Amino acid sequence: MVLEIIELENGELAIRNADSDAEPMIKVNFSSELKDKLNGHYLDVARVMLTAGIQMVAESGFDLDDNAESESEPEPIIH
Repeated sequence: MVLEIIELENGELAIRNADSDAEPMIKVNFSSELKDKLNGHYLDVARVMLTAGIQMVAESGFDLDDNAESESEPEPIIH
């Protein structure tokens, strides 16, 4: 699955599947006050926040790919 960070029409930043127009998986919104205080660096902050969210989900073992077939427990390897 290829993910992309996008800016929505309402100003929210989001991560979605690049191959789909489906609803974004995660959205981040900053107040105007915080955007001003971050002097335009809110995009960098949002990128880090969104990346951390996806990384945490990936490390948890959840499969986000809707097209992937569910896999059973892998067979143990005996050496």
